[in-house]
Amino acid sequence: MKAVLLNGRYTTAEAEQLLTRLFRVKIDFHLAKIDTAVASEEDIKHSEKRIRQLEEELRGLTRELRAGNYRHVALHASLSLDMCPDYHNAEPKERSAMGKPALL
Repeated sequence: MKAVLLNGRYTTAEAEQLLTRLFRVKIDFHLAKIDTAVASEEDIKHSEKRIRQLEEELRGLTRELRAGNYRHVALHASLSLDMCPDYHNAEPKERSAMGKPALL
């Protein structure tokens, strides 16, 4: 399933506001994952790394918007939803059928 999130022309100020809010939602998602009691050390490290990446990407986009001599920009963003097998909770026999090693 696909959904179009952004597909239009915006002032640079509107574009910066939209991008900041979109990135903020994803950053907040990772911060919430870090705060959960069930987060493993690996999950926490992944979330921390992803937060740094998102912040750097946003800084780069913001720099680009501010450096240009344009008053308007086009933003295009779509989401793609793909269903994934739940092999983490599968029985060892099912995991093996999915091409994943059986957990012992």
